[in-house]
Amino acid sequence: MSKQDTLTKILVVDDDKEIVNLFHEFLSVNRYSVTTAISANEAINLCRINTYDAVLLDINMPRVSGLTALNTILDETPNQVVIMISAIHDVDMVVKCIKIGACDFIVKPIVDLGQIPLRIDHAIENVAIKRENVQLKRDLIKHTGIPSLNSKSPKMNAVQERVQTVAEYDTTVFITGDSGTGKEIAAKTIHKLSNRNNKPFVAVNCSAIPATLLESTLFGLEPGSFTGANTRKIGLFEESNNGTIFLDEITETSSAFQVRLLRVLEENRIRRVGGDKEIPLNLRIIAASNQNMEEAIKTETFRMDLYYRLNVFSISIPSLMERSEDIPSIAEYHINRFAQNMGKTPNTLSPEVLKVLCSHTWPGNIRELVNVLENAIIMTRTDEISLESLPQYLIQTQLPSATGIAMDGDYQSAKDNFDRIYYKNLIDQTNGNITQAAKLAKVSRQHFHLRLKQLDL
Repeated sequence: MSKQDTLTKILVVDDDKEIVNLFHEFLSVNRYSVTTAISANEAINLCRINTYDAVLLDINMPRVSGLTALNTILDETPNQVVIMISAIHDVDMVVKCIKIGACDFIVKPIVDLGQIPLRIDHAIENVAIKRENVQLKRDLIKHTGIPSLNSKSPKMNAVQERVQTVAEYDTTVFITGDSGTGKEIAAKTIHKLSNRNNKPFVAVNCSAIPATLLESTLFGLEPGSFTGANTRKIGLFEESNNGTIFLDEITETSSAFQVRLLRVLEENRIRRVGGDKEIPLNLRIIAASNQNMEEAIKTETFRMDLYYRLNVFSISIPSLMERSEDIPSIAEYHINRFAQNMGKTPNTLSPEVLKVLCSHTWPGNIRELVNVLENAIIMTRTDEISLESLPQYLIQTQLPSATGIAMDGDYQSAKDNFDRIYYKNLIDQTNGNITQAAKLAKVSRQHFHLRLKQLDL
C-alpha cells in the first residue's frame, strides 16, 4: 500500500478557483490527499466513482447549488462526511444543511486555516461512531432478536433503559439471564456506550476454561511458576486494561479463584501467577450468570462478599417466554434476514404457526427460535410457512392452549398434563440429557428424575 493510499482523502468543491487552490495547498501539507472540483455536478460525479473520507462543499455555486449536491451525495452515499462552506452566515441555512445531513458548517472568510483539519477530523470521527452504533444495533438485533429499541415488552424496555443508564459510569455490573438471552451483547453494549469504547472489550466464558488454567489465563504467569511455564504470559486482565472485561458464567469458578477476583475488585491490582509484583489495573468488570444467585450463595458455591462486590448495578434479561409479545417482530426480522441470505422471497407465517411460536416455552431462547425459523424457511416451498415446516417436537410439545386440547379434570390431573408436556419438551430439547434438562428447569437432577418417574416418562 502506498503512502498516498493511507492519507485521509478530501474532496474540495468551490466555484472559486482561488479558494480551491488555497485548500489544496494547505491540506496537502497537512497529511491529506486532496481532490478538487469547481462545480456541483463535477463533485457529484467524482463521489460516484471515488471514495472520500470527507467532502468540503460550497453552498453558493452557479447552475447546481451546493444544497442540491448535498442532497444528491447523501442520497447515494448516506454515510458520507460533508462539511458545508458559505460566505453567508445564515442560521436558517445552517439548520437546513444540518437537517439534510451535513456534519459541520464553516463560514467564509476563513481567518484561521488551522481549524480546518481539526473540524475535518472531528466530523470523520463522529460519523465513524454513528456507523459503529448502527453495527451495534445490528448485533443487538442478531443476538437479542429485537429489531428496534421500541420493544413491546416492558421487561425488555427496562433492560435497554438500564443498559443505557449505567453505560456512562464505571460501575461494576452483574447481568443475569438464561442461556441464549443476550448477556454478552448487553455487556458489549454497555462498553460501546461508555467512555472506554475505544479501548479493549474482552469476553471470557469462565465455564469454558478448565479451573486449573483459569487463573493463569486471567492473571497471567511468570516463568517458572509451574512445570512447563518457561515464558512470561500476559493475562486477560492486563490485556483489557483501560477497557472492559466481561466474565460470563462467573458462578462456575472455584472458591480459590473467587478469592483472587475479590481482591482485584477491592484493590484494582493483580499479581501474575508465580509473581510478587503488584500490577495496577484500570478497567471495568462486568460479570454474568445464568444461575439462581440466591441458591448459589445459600449452597456456598459462590461467595456472598464477591456477589455484593459484583452486583453494584444489576441487569436481569428476561427469557424469550417472558417477552413473547416480541416474538412476531423477532420472527419477521429473521425471516427477512434469512430470505435475503438465501436469495429467496421472504415468507409469511400462517396464523397457526404464529400461535405455536408465541406459545412455545423456548428453553433455548433466541438461539432456539432462530434455528427453528431457519429450518422452516428451508423446508417451505410456498409463500407461507405452515405447521408442516416446523420441527416435529415443536408441534408435539405444544401446551393445550395452543393446540386446542381442553384442560379437563381436577387440578392435579391438569397439573400432571402440563408437567408431562413440559418435561417431555425439555427432554427432547436436550436430547435426553437429564442433567441439562434439570438445569433448564432450574430444579435439582434428583427432583427432575423423580418427576419423570411420577409422570411415567
